[in-house]
Amino acid sequence: LFVLQVYSEFCFIVFTDSLGDLSKDALKQRLQELTEEVDVLHSELEVAQRQLEGKQEALKILQSRAVFDKATTHTKTLLQKSEERNKVLEKEVNALQWEITFNQVQFRNVEQSWKDKYDRVCSDNKSLGDSLEDKASELRQVKSENAYLSQQCLELLAMLNVKEQKMFQGSLPARSSMVREGTALELAVLGACNCSTSEEEPCPCAQSAAASRKQVLQLRQELDVQKKRKEEAYVTADAFRIAFEQQLKRRSDQTFRLTETEGHLRKDVPRARKEEGMSGSLSVAQRLKGLLLSTAEGRKLEIQDDPAETLQMLVDLLNDKEEALAHQRKVSYMLARNSEELERRL
Repeated sequence: LFVLQVYSEFCFIVFTDSLGDLSKDALKQRLQELTEEVDVLHSELEVAQRQLEGKQEALKILQSRAVFDKATTHTKTLLQKSEERNKVLEKEVNALQWEITFNQVQFRNVEQSWKDKYDRVCSDNKSLGDSLEDKASELRQVKSENAYLSQQCLELLAMLNVKEQKMFQGSLPARSSMVREGTALELAVLGACNCSTSEEEPCPCAQSAAASRKQVLQLRQELDVQKKRKEEAYVTADAFRIAFEQQLKRRSDQTFRLTETEGHLRKDVPRARKEEGMSGSLSVAQRLKGLLLSTAEGRKLEIQDDPAETLQMLVDLLNDKEEALAHQRKVSYMLARNSEELERRL
């Protein structure tokens, strides 16, 4: 449009300039040429305008396609992410469904097991209740029989004298809370007894129970005696062991003192020879007497002044000690044998 307007203005200017020089026919011809040129230009302008419009439409299409491509890529990514999320959710849902089904199965199994246990406990309780009723009836019967037997026992005790009553009470086992529990032998005898109690004389089962009680009493007395003997043997053995240790200690002390005295005597022999006749000198017997005064054997000895007699006396004393020691060893060995035999019997 702008080009057409410029061309028209240019033609108008040329037309006005050449209007005065040209004739009318020339002007018509010139106008016709100009009109033709205008028509051509107008047609070219329309073609260019159409091309421009087509290009604008193509540009719009391309822009819409670009926007659509961008939108489609975004939507594709969103769809892909949503599909991935859906897959993850499907996996989680499947896992939860499997866990729910597994828990339901386990719950059913546990429920069934508890039902079975409850039924079994109910049946056990019913059987125990029935057995308890039977035991209660048996206990009532046994209590009645026990009352009857205790009455008979009191009547029999009343028929005995005081000494026999004491002997019978001593043969009974210890009482606890005024209820006496029978021994295993008595319970076995009473449980196996099928004798009738209508007779006045005691049945053989009662006689065997009484004999077993007497035998148990005798065994208890023998056991007490053996325990006392064992304690006495232990005391005697301890006494002999203490005496033996004391004698060994005294013998070691005496040996040590004799060795010291012998050493002193050897050192004092030259001095004694030089100082013979002096009133302050001590003899060997006096020195031995001074050494042995601390012991009980030294107080009983009468030490002579002759060294040979003193030495002989000491040798005899040592032999006596050895004999006493051997005797004590024999006694301790016999006591040990006796204690072993007592332990075997017990």
